[in-house]
Amino acid sequence: MDNHQAIKPIGSGAAAVPRLWYRQLREMLTIMLRHPWLLAAAVLPNVITPALAPIQAWLAKEVLGQVAQGEQLFQVDELLAYAPYAIAIFFGIGLLTLAEKLTNRMFDDRLLIELQRTWFERRGRGCVGEQVACSINDCENARKILDLFQKELWMVLVGLPAVILWQLSLAPELLPALLMASLLPFLAALLFGGLLQRYSLNSLRLVAGVGSAVARGDRQRLYRCQELFYINRIKFELSKQGSEVMADFAYWLSLVLLLVLTVSGIWPLLPQELSAAAIGVFLINLKLINKPLSQITKVYNKVREGWPAVGRVLNPEQQTGVHHD
Repeated sequence: MDNHQAIKPIGSGAAAVPRLWYRQLREMLTIMLRHPWLLAAAVLPNVITPALAPIQAWLAKEVLGQVAQGEQLFQVDELLAYAPYAIAIFFGIGLLTLAEKLTNRMFDDRLLIELQRTWFERRGRGCVGEQVACSINDCENARKILDLFQKELWMVLVGLPAVILWQLSLAPELLPALLMASLLPFLAALLFGGLLQRYSLNSLRLVAGVGSAVARGDRQRLYRCQELFYINRIKFELSKQGSEVMADFAYWLSLVLLLVLTVSGIWPLLPQELSAAAIGVFLINLKLINKPLSQITKVYNKVREGWPAVGRVLNPEQQTGVHHD
């Protein structure tokens, strides 16, 4: 059974969409698992790094706790006792970051090759220029979906519990405030997913249109596709950057909201008195907990951005139509 017989058009019914989505996801995971050792090497640093990151909060608490003792006078040479710990922590995290970037690059390139080979076997007949564009652009965008299983997913599964456990051990009374302050940036970043998916699909189709126009020597169509791509790319970047800016703005807004709720007595999540060490731990852990939560929003946005390319690589017949707004 060929692809045209096995896969129904997207508009053939609501029930067909989940089945198609599940089948495509399963096939993408199968492609990723063709290189298990390289996958393990790429994933391992992403599991260890978020687990070690909260140690920075512990170091800050220890130093600030010493600074705040007595009359808040201290000898600078007393801080040298913490130097070996700081060097070991940040050097170790630096090595893990280097390993992560190297192995991720190796695995990304291998996945791109596998996706291009999969697309090549299913490409059917069509304009050579359009097919060249699809083999490069569509496959690269589809590959980005698999980044989720290398990095972002582990940042969420490991990093979020690690920060919560560290907060419980360092200042458990601030955990409700920490979770409250991190919720608003998380929700704010989810607002742009639909726009990202629409503009991403249009970009893929327009790049293919440019390749087709070049292959056919059609100057008028080439110029038209280029201009449409330019406009669509601006809209895509506006949506993507808008999501990140909104999350950053919501981060500071959440801190203000937290203070207002506490001072007004509506919901006193913060103690009336906080030590310098407790404030330092809270701010560091807030940054740390926002990192895995921001990864969840990145996972969501990346899926919305990259999934049109997955459909075009695994089902090359889905390559027509551009939405204008």
